[in-house]
Amino acid sequence: MRLKAPGSDYAVLRLYTDEAGEGMLQPSSEKDGVYTWRFSAPEDDCVLWYFFVVGANDNVYCYGNNDKQFGGEGRVYRPGETPESFRIGVYHDFKVPAWYKEGIVYQIFPDRFRRTAKLNTPSAGITDLEDLAPGAVYDPDTGRIFEAWDTLPYYIKNKDGSIAHWNFWGGSLAGIEEKLNYIKSLGASIIYLNPIFEARSNHRYDTSDYFKIDPMLGTEADFRRLCEKAKKLGIRIILDGVFNHTGINSKYYREHPDWFQRDENGDVVCWWGVKDLPQVDELNPEFSEMICGENGVLRYWLRAGASGWRLDVADELPNEFLMKIRQAVKAEGSDKVVIGEVWEDAGYKFDYGKRMRFLGGKELDSVMNYPVRQDILDYMSCQIGSAEFAARQMSRMENYPPEAWAGCFNMLGSHDRERILTLLGSEQAVKFAAAILYSLPGVPVIYYGDEVCLEGGKDPDNRRSFPWEQLAAKKEMTEHFRMLGRLRNGSETLKKGSFSAFEGENGTLVVERSFGAETVVFCFDRNTLTWKYLIK
Repeated sequence: MRLKAPGSDYAVLRLYTDEAGEGMLQPSSEKDGVYTWRFSAPEDDCVLWYFFVVGANDNVYCYGNNDKQFGGEGRVYRPGETPESFRIGVYHDFKVPAWYKEGIVYQIFPDRFRRTAKLNTPSAGITDLEDLAPGAVYDPDTGRIFEAWDTLPYYIKNKDGSIAHWNFWGGSLAGIEEKLNYIKSLGASIIYLNPIFEARSNHRYDTSDYFKIDPMLGTEADFRRLCEKAKKLGIRIILDGVFNHTGINSKYYREHPDWFQRDENGDVVCWWGVKDLPQVDELNPEFSEMICGENGVLRYWLRAGASGWRLDVADELPNEFLMKIRQAVKAEGSDKVVIGEVWEDAGYKFDYGKRMRFLGGKELDSVMNYPVRQDILDYMSCQIGSAEFAARQMSRMENYPPEAWAGCFNMLGSHDRERILTLLGSEQAVKFAAAILYSLPGVPVIYYGDEVCLEGGKDPDNRRSFPWEQLAAKKEMTEHFRMLGRLRNGSETLKKGSFSAFEGENGTLVVERSFGAETVVFCFDRNTLTWKYLIK
């Protein structure tokens, strides 16, 4: 490291890591006010924080990060001010599979995407339950309610707020298989499926059996066939792994009560207090072996045709368990991928009394990029300008290992957040936001239905059924996503080029991507919701 401080009397480099604490390092050399430090980074992955302490004219100054901690150009802190630190991420070298980094993801909430004529619903049922939607059928044998496809999502709750009955729309793996060509037409080469394993709920984050496809979605044979047909079209499948908790009615909760976390009173700990979701002790040897072992859940479904896993609430899984997951997945091939659900800056998150490790080279390949979604929403709502939007992206690029940065799961919508059209209010705004997303490094994600202007508020409204009958009417939006898909898939620069962003003339946002001799320049005008690009 070098610091230019003409007229100074001395300079010291202050270093800090969460693991080793603080250290003050004297310069290796100094000449004409230019100080140089040479040192080796720690052997293990860590976040190395630093700023410079400079003495001049009997005063002590510091040079550290800027006030927003974006990295890049810092500032001088005068006596009495507390400096912000720059940071360097130290990680073990790793590679993220090219098919993932260079792909486009289509996310599907299985119950709401597509159902076939073979839907197994009761031919007769009780229909006099309170609050049933028109056309719904109740099956007293399973306690499930089957909805008409165009029914808006709703919950049937008890007075205490718990779910009285789960209702289903009947989407299936066979239905997804029927629409593989449609998904391919959007430029997607990856399908991310929300949970597909046996569960009581319609969201299936309350797993009952990790080794069994939920019967409403189909069978293991259906899953294998889906993977095979998708592969022929150049599409890979990523599964949702829910290993922090199971369902309260799961076989594991019944048969292995010692696998679950208990409080000081001996009561089971439930995820965020949700009684249906008892939390597992992931480091229990038997549970860990079931998930990560040679014949465990992870490897079983990879052998069945999946190409990777997205880990639910990855930021609540122990580091040791994350490392075991990575080892198990990569044992099935270096081309398999592990993506984690982390909502914040995954380069540094301090929680549960320690630094959380996600991108050190021994855990995840990359993470869901909720921060970029928020950046785009802040930008579109004029809470930030082009300069700050650009600075946020450049800062995150500095904070993440290059491979993880290139593999960020970049989305506008998800099953956990309001629909992008509902938030932005116009189709033109969605088109503009999507264009920004596709210009950035990382993997663009289409949440099913966003490409046909599906609306929706908070859960469960953001999980509406796909309006297949409106496909023709929403052709303009669908074609926009197809165009973006062709643009990205046809450009090596957009798939793996360098990145810079800055504020251009009249407050426009400029994004530059370069690879080899080619540079692609985007210019986004928020005032008119128009954009253009130039290849040079």
